[in-house]
Amino acid sequence: MVLSYIWKTSRLVMTVIFVILFIRTFIVDINRVNGVSMEPTFFDSDYFYTNKFLLLFTTPVRGQIVSCKSPTSETLMIKRIIGLPGEQVQIKSGHIFITDAAGESWELHEPYLSEDMITQPLSGGTSTFPVLGENEYFVLGDNRRESLDSRIFGAISRKYILGSVMTGP
Repeated sequence: MVLSYIWKTSRLVMTVIFVILFIRTFIVDINRVNGVSMEPTFFDSDYFYTNKFLLLFTTPVRGQIVSCKSPTSETLMIKRIIGLPGEQVQIKSGHIFITDAAGESWELHEPYLSEDMITQPLSGGTSTFPVLGENEYFVLGDNRRESLDSRIFGAISRKYILGSVMTGP
């Protein structure tokens, strides 16, 4: 009787652990913001969900906030997608300009930034980044003054994008 109870309880516990690990690995994960690079959208110590399932069947889109690994340190970060594969990103006069594969250029409208936020290239003046490859994305933090992003480490490969970010609890 006792062994039967232990066996059933063990199976239940193992099933619950398996389901939780499956959900966190393939469906959704919860994480915590570490830093100020996404203010005012996310603040230091805010919680957020990473929807891993969504990006299994769709490609990332411009303006989407994603959870990704830094290509230089493998640390988890959240950033906003600015440039898509085949595009070229240019920063000049505090604004971002996109040139698509057809050669059309336009200024990126960024309503999510605070009114006083301007985007500065690291070198000052104007920065023109290489055309993004087939699976490359240009990502920036919303707090451009305090963000370690593609201006520093360059484009990130799709393999570093873990999922789409949703607000936390």
